[in-house]
Amino acid sequence: MFAIGFSVEVDPEFPPGGGETPQRIPDGLPRIGGILRLTAPGAPAWDIAIGRPNWWRTPISTAIAFISDWTGYLADVVERRVLVEVPGVARIREDERDDLVLLITQTGITAVGAGGLAWQTDGIAWNDLKVVAIDDRGIVCTGYDGGELPSEFVVDPATGKVQRVE
Repeated sequence: MFAIGFSVEVDPEFPPGGGETPQRIPDGLPRIGGILRLTAPGAPAWDIAIGRPNWWRTPISTAIAFISDWTGYLADVVERRVLVEVPGVARIREDERDDLVLLITQTGITAVGAGGLAWQTDGIAWNDLKVVAIDDRGIVCTGYDGGELPSEFVVDPATGKVQRVE
């Protein structure tokens, strides 16, 4: 499991007299699926309102990943800023085997490692891309690429190079 250098509280209770308004990510988010209270050691809490209450650990110990309004985000909790923003993200997957967090759209993957953005692929599939396994072959995906049944693809975790499995 990736180590994290902050604490996360989902949908915290606010004092009856109110408090600081949570920052909406993205700006102008029309509805809120959850509030995350992020607290780094020695820093005040940062409340963010997002589209879903789910969150993921990342290889960057000060960063958190989440999906809000069909966009995947990696945000630095200490610096209170977005590091990576990827439109169209449907899924996030932690890849501890390769020290990556994967932001998965319907057609491609963005991988982030401890040093930041590692690689991006697009056009792996036309639709419904899913990571189904992470093993010795690499990052194993399925998705539709024009046929009636989903195809299988293997992505090299080091480079992002995609190979279709025949």
